[in-house]
Amino acid sequence: MNEQNCRILNLIGATILLLAVSAYRQLSIRYLQGDFVRPYIVYAVYIFLLLNWQYFISTKITQKMMSFHLTAQNIVCIFYITVRFVQDAFLYVDVQLMRFTGYFIHILVVLGPLFGLYGAFYLGKSEDYRINRKWYMLLIPAFGLIAMALTNEYHHFLFYVVPEEPQPNLYFHPYIGTYLTYLWGLGIVCYQVYVIYKRNEAIKTDPLYKKLIPFYEPILFLVFSIPYAATAYVIRFEIVELSAGLIFIAVLCWNLYIFIGLIPVNTCYGKVFRKSTVAMQILSSDGTPIVISENASNITPQVLEILKRKKRILTSEDIEMNIHNISNGYMIWQNDLSEINQVFRKLQNLNIELEQKQDLLAQEIRIKSNEANIQVRNDIYDQLTTELSKQLCLLEKLLPEEEHPGKWDKISLIGTYIKRFCNLQLTYQENQMIPNNDLRISLEDMAKCMRNIGLDVRLIFCPTKQLEPQCILYAMKRLEEILEESDFRLSAISICVSDDVYFEKKE
Repeated sequence: MNEQNCRILNLIGATILLLAVSAYRQLSIRYLQGDFVRPYIVYAVYIFLLLNWQYFISTKITQKMMSFHLTAQNIVCIFYITVRFVQDAFLYVDVQLMRFTGYFIHILVVLGPLFGLYGAFYLGKSEDYRINRKWYMLLIPAFGLIAMALTNEYHHFLFYVVPEEPQPNLYFHPYIGTYLTYLWGLGIVCYQVYVIYKRNEAIKTDPLYKKLIPFYEPILFLVFSIPYAATAYVIRFEIVELSAGLIFIAVLCWNLYIFIGLIPVNTCYGKVFRKSTVAMQILSSDGTPIVISENASNITPQVLEILKRKKRILTSEDIEMNIHNISNGYMIWQNDLSEINQVFRKLQNLNIELEQKQDLLAQEIRIKSNEANIQVRNDIYDQLTTELSKQLCLLEKLLPEEEHPGKWDKISLIGTYIKRFCNLQLTYQENQMIPNNDLRISLEDMAKCMRNIGLDVRLIFCPTKQLEPQCILYAMKRLEEILEESDFRLSAISICVSDDVYFEKKE
């Protein structure tokens, strides 16, 4: 039998026990008026049922603050049941005290629903959630109503006195204050229903009878209280007395909320542990198993000590064991790392493939880069060939000619020009600039070759700033053009390089 069915049977048994003790109470009052043990038996049964409910709250309600407020509600119920016991056992001969202690039921009616509302606020919330403090301001009117009830003998705001009735008596005729208390209780319970609906989206898709369950509490409270209010709280026959009935309705409705899943509780632990896929187990502080899964391995004292120290260990390549300290023991579970390890191995293989592909890609990039460099150099060489085509043609023309004085000097001058112009052009293509010193060396080489063919060359090189590369290349071209225009027959030439380049020729 699962825990849910056990709880249903427990609730049915509590109902039967409550009805049985209520029947005994009624029969004893009518036919066994000298039964002095009656209040003790009734009180013992009530307290047993409330303590059973408290045990369920403490062990099954998962939200701590919700459990706290339901416990507060239960304490209020136990308090009033104790007051009823004192009335029945000791105060039945003192009408004045019986009447005064009867006002204590307003503590149950006022604070019971309020603590239930506070508990409902925590439905589906985390442990660190706290309700807005403004809700605790409801305690102010609550204690005001309680104070009005306990001082009713002075102002009769809750219960009025009929002049022709002997005083004191046990007839409580409801007045404005009593109806305000009823409205307070019903209003709080109705808002509790609203909170439950708001916090549970699943209920909107449930069958109609489940949707109506949260409304049972205010309806049952109202229906149950009407006969008492209509007869000045004096009932000749009652199935369950007023205080026990109100408490039973509240507990019954909270159990209904739990049964239909509106309130999360700790259930089915045994089945969860038996069928756990992570091999859960709980050990006592000395290592004795308390709850253990079917697939969990035995924990030796040596392994337990290692777990305490390291918190997690690998029992095999694919199994990791973990431990967590709990009250008076330890929680142990296993993590299956086989899928993670499989993915890790795939990642390692992929990394190896990626490294190989990266090497191939790097080689391909280097090859393409070399090809690109070669293509760029070929383009440069083609450009140089185009720019120097005139000088190359001149060399082809000079080489086959017959030997005559100055032929080789002229070829040397043209070759020097071609060499130096190419060097300057390549420097410019590589660095996007040409140092002035490169121009000086080029002009000195040209001047040397020009002197060999009989030219009087004067070179003045004194630039004050870095010359533009276009200016340097143009100067070299212009020098060669001057020489070719005169067919290399100049008698003298002056070359001046300062902030610009100047040529002065003499025929």
